[in-house]
Amino acid sequence: MKKMGNFRKKVLASQIASIVLAGMGASAFAQNVVEEEVIVTGVRAAQERAIDIKRNATNIVDSVSAEDIGKLPDVTIADSLQRITGVQIKRSGGQGSLVSVRGMSEVLSTVNGEYFLLPASMTTNGADFTDIPSSLVSGLTVSKSQSASSLDGGIGGNIDLLTARSLNMDEGFSGSARLQLGTGSITSETDPELSALVGWNLDDKLATSLAISYGDSTLANNQGRMRSDRVAESWGCTGAAGDECYDLDGNGDMGGDFINPMNWQSPEFSSRQIERERLGLVYNFNLAVSDALELNADVFYNSMEERSAGQFLYLGNQIGGRAGFHEYVKVTGNNAINNPGDGTLGGQPYYATDMNMMVSGFVAGVKGIYRDTSATNSNIELKYDNGGAFTGSVRWVSGHASSTSNDLTLSQISNARDVVRSEGGTAENINPGAIDDGLIYPMSVKLQSDSVLVNIDEAMVAKMANQESWYIHSGWVEGAYSGADHDIFRADGSFALADEGITSIDFGVRFSNRDVNFDNVSFFSPSGLFDDDGNELLNKYHEAGYAVGQAGTTGTAEGVTYDPLPVIQLEDSALNGYVTNVTSFGEVLQGFNGTVPMVDTNAISDPIAFLDELYGEGEAIVNPDRSYSVTDSKTSFFVQANFEKELSDSVMLTGNGGVRHVRTDLKVTQNITDPNSLNPRILAGVDPNHTTYTDLGDKVTNVSYNHFLPTLNLAFDFGENYKLRLAYDERISLQNLSKLGDGSITYYSTEETLPNGDKEAWQRVSSRQNNGNPYLRPWEATTQNIAFEWYPNDSTIVAIGYFDIDIQSFTYDKVEQNPALADSDGVVRRGAEERTIANGEGGSVQGWEFSYQQSFDTLPSILGNTGMTFNYTYSPSESPSDKTLPNGDIAPFNSTAEDQANLILWYQDDKLELRLAANYLGEQYTGDTSGWMWSPANDADGMPQYLNSTMFVDLSGSYYITDEVQMTLSVNNLTEEDNIAYTQWSDYVHDYDLFERRMTLGVNVKF
Repeated sequence: MKKMGNFRKKVLASQIASIVLAGMGASAFAQNVVEEEVIVTGVRAAQERAIDIKRNATNIVDSVSAEDIGKLPDVTIADSLQRITGVQIKRSGGQGSLVSVRGMSEVLSTVNGEYFLLPASMTTNGADFTDIPSSLVSGLTVSKSQSASSLDGGIGGNIDLLTARSLNMDEGFSGSARLQLGTGSITSETDPELSALVGWNLDDKLATSLAISYGDSTLANNQGRMRSDRVAESWGCTGAAGDECYDLDGNGDMGGDFINPMNWQSPEFSSRQIERERLGLVYNFNLAVSDALELNADVFYNSMEERSAGQFLYLGNQIGGRAGFHEYVKVTGNNAINNPGDGTLGGQPYYATDMNMMVSGFVAGVKGIYRDTSATNSNIELKYDNGGAFTGSVRWVSGHASSTSNDLTLSQISNARDVVRSEGGTAENINPGAIDDGLIYPMSVKLQSDSVLVNIDEAMVAKMANQESWYIHSGWVEGAYSGADHDIFRADGSFALADEGITSIDFGVRFSNRDVNFDNVSFFSPSGLFDDDGNELLNKYHEAGYAVGQAGTTGTAEGVTYDPLPVIQLEDSALNGYVTNVTSFGEVLQGFNGTVPMVDTNAISDPIAFLDELYGEGEAIVNPDRSYSVTDSKTSFFVQANFEKELSDSVMLTGNGGVRHVRTDLKVTQNITDPNSLNPRILAGVDPNHTTYTDLGDKVTNVSYNHFLPTLNLAFDFGENYKLRLAYDERISLQNLSKLGDGSITYYSTEETLPNGDKEAWQRVSSRQNNGNPYLRPWEATTQNIAFEWYPNDSTIVAIGYFDIDIQSFTYDKVEQNPALADSDGVVRRGAEERTIANGEGGSVQGWEFSYQQSFDTLPSILGNTGMTFNYTYSPSESPSDKTLPNGDIAPFNSTAEDQANLILWYQDDKLELRLAANYLGEQYTGDTSGWMWSPANDADGMPQYLNSTMFVDLSGSYYITDEVQMTLSVNNLTEEDNIAYTQWSDYVHDYDLFERRMTLGVNVKF
C-alpha cells in the first residue's frame, strides 16, 4: 500500500523524552503508539507535538502537552484547558476550576482513558480539577468526537489526563525538581510549591517512578452581591397631612416604582481569603514480563485542605426598610434616586443604580467554608502483544474519594431587640448599646462598572466602630459530607485484518460499579427550653427571640412565651481572643472609611468547636430531604471497525465506525419525609430551614436504561497537507446525583389575620420544591462534526470546523400550580406552586471553531525563534422554543459564551523562553432570576442574567542558567481582570468578583 508522507508517524517517545527532561510533570502520554527516538524540548516542541497529535488522531481532538502544563507554570489544569477551542472555564479565587466543552458542563474526565474519582465532582457529571495539582499531569487531550471505544459520559466532550509509564523514562536513575514561590497583588502572602519526580529504569525491563507535589496558596476572594427589591413612591403613605408621599426621583410624577439593589441582605460586600494546601502523589510501576506481556500499575493520590473565610457587611434595608428612601427626601429635600433607568422589560417603570437613603444600622458578620478532600485511584493493566494479529489488555481500576465541608456563618447586628428572657418575665433589650436612633443617618450607594461607591454619614461610622453597638444575632454551621467508591474491570482486544480496507476490528467489554453517599448536615445546640417530657430542645440558628415569634405556629415553638438562648455581645468573655477591627471589606466596596469590630476568622480553625464554645456542646443531625445514596452500575461492550482506503493517488480515507451498548442500572435511596412531620427535638415553627424533617425510612428506586450509541469518524487526506474530517456520534451522560436523590421541601408563609382580628392557627403553604427525581433520564445528545485542516509543514496548522449538538434529553424546573397542597395543619385550602425537576428536549448548541498555530522558524534572525497560536470559537445556542427572554428572543442554552478566542505569542532560543497568553470570553448568559419584584413584559420566566466579557492575560518566561538548572517567572492575570455579572441592563450589576494578579518565581533542576 502506498504511504503518503511522514505525518502518520507516532510520537510517544518524543513526547515522553521531552517531558521527562523538562522535569516538571509526573508523567507523559500513555497511549498505544509506535516509539520514535526524537528528543525535543521547549515551547516550540510542545506546540509541534500538539499539532502532530491532532493530525494523527482518528477522532477530532485537541491537546495540551507537558511544556504547557509542567514547564511553564500554569496554576491549574483548567487554566491550560481554556486555551483549547470550545473549552470555557469558571474561576474560584481567580484560578480555573469548573470546565465546560462546547457550552456543555456535562464533561467526562478520565486518566489514561479510564474513569477516576475527583472529590470536587464525585456527585456531578462535570469536570472540576480544583483538587489536583497541575504538576502531576503531563498532558491533556480533549476529544470532541467519539468512537465506539470511547467511554460514555460526556455530552460536550471527554477530557483525558495523561500520566507516564516508567519504562519510557531514560535508563538508570533520573529525576527533576521544582521549587516555586508565589504571591498576589491583594493577599501579599508568600506561597510555596514543591514538585519532584524520581525514576529508575533497569534495561527497559523493570522501571518505577514517584512524583510528588505540595503547594500552599492564599488567594484573594473579593466579592459584591446585589439582590433586588422594589420601592414605590406611593408605598407606606396616604398623602394626607403628616403622612405625605414623596417624589423619589424628582420628575414630578408620583407613579414611580423602582427596582433597586437595596434588599434586606443587599448590597453585600465581603473580603475572604482562600487558603488551599494541596498534596499529590503518583506512583508508577512498569514490568516487561516477557516480549509479549507488559504490566503497568499506577496509584494516584491527591488531597486538599481548603479554608475560604472572611468578613462581610450588609448595607441593605433590613433595618429601617424602604422607608429610608422617603425619609431622605423628607429630611433633605433632595432626590433619593438619581437618573433611574427604563425598567419596563422588568415590569416596573424604572430601575435604580444611584440611590440616597436614611439608615439606622447595619448587619455584618463572618463566613467561612472549611473543606477537606482526598482521593486514591489505582490502576493495574496487563497488555499483550506478541507481534501477531491479536493484541489485547485487561485492566482493573479502583478508587475511593471523600469530601467534608463545614460552612460557618456568624451574623452580627447593630439594632435593639426586645425579648422576654425568662418565664413570666418582661421583655428586655438584648443589645443595650445598639445604634437605635431611627432613620437619621444619610447614606448613598452607587453601582459602578467594577465597584460600588458608598458614602456613610460620619456619625454612623463612629458608632459602627463601637464594640458595644453589636451583638451576635445568629450563628450556625451546615455541612456536606460525601464519599464514593468505584471498581472497574475491562477487557479490550484488537484483531488486525489487512493493510487496506477494514484494517482491524477493536472490541471490548467493561463492568463498572460506583457507590456514592451524600449527607447534608446541620448542627444544633441546646436551646434552654424543654418539651413536655423534660427533654431539652435543640436550636439551629441561635437567634434569640425567634422562638417567641413562632409561638402561633404548629411547630415545637407553639405557645412559647420566652426565649433563654444565650446572647453573645462582642465584648463578652466568650469571644476573648476572637475579636479584631476590620477596616476593609474588599476592593468592591469603595468610599467606606470606617472600622467594624468583628470576629477574626484567622482565629477559627474548627468551626464546630467554635460554635460549641459559644452555645454549648451540640450535635449534628442529617437533613433527610437533602441526603441520599446512589449505586451506579454499568455494563458495556463495543465493536469498532478501523479502516483505511486509498481512494486515488492523492486521496486517502481513514477512520472508524462502530457501536457501543451501555446498560445502566441505578439504585437510588432517598429518605421518606412528610412536611407535617418535623423533628420534635428541635425548637422551631413550621419553617423547614430552622429544623429538619423526621426521617420516616428509606425509599429505594431501581431504574435501568439501555443505550446503543453508534459512532462514525471519517478522515480524508488530500495529499500530504490537507485533511477533511466528518464525524457522527450519539452520547449520554448521567444526571448530577443530587437531581436523582434529593427529596422534597415545603415552605409556608406567615399566618394571616382573620376578620375578627385573631391570627390563623395554621400557616399557609406557599410552595413545594421537588429537588430530586430518580426517574430522570440521562442527558442524551447527537453530535455532528465537520472539520478541515491544513498542515503546510510540521509546525503549522490552519483548521476550521463546525459542530452541531442536538440535545434530546436535559433537565429543567417544571413549575405548576398544585391545588392539592395542604396548609401546615394538613387541610387543603388553596394549594400552591410546585416545582419539579423534569426532562426536557429540544435544546441545541452549534458553533464554528477556527485555529491557527505556527512556529516562525523560516523568518530571519530572532524572529525565527518566535511562534503563535490563535483560535476562535463561535457557538450560539438555543433553549427549547418556549424559553423566552423579556425582549422576546429565545434564551440561550446553558451557561455559555457565543464568542471565545485565544492568542499565544512565544519566543524561544537556547536559553530563554517567553510566552504571552490571552484568553477572551464573550458575554455569557447564565440563566434567569425571578421573584415578586420582577414582572417581565411577556411570558418570560424571569429576568436574564449575564456575565460580562473577560480578557485574562498571563505572561511567563524561563531562562536556562545551565543545562540542568532553569529559572522561571510567571505573572497570571496580568491586567487584574474581574468577573462582573448583571441582570438585564448592563449597568444593573448584581455580582462583582475581583481577582488579583499573581506572580510566581521558580527554579527547575533536573538530574
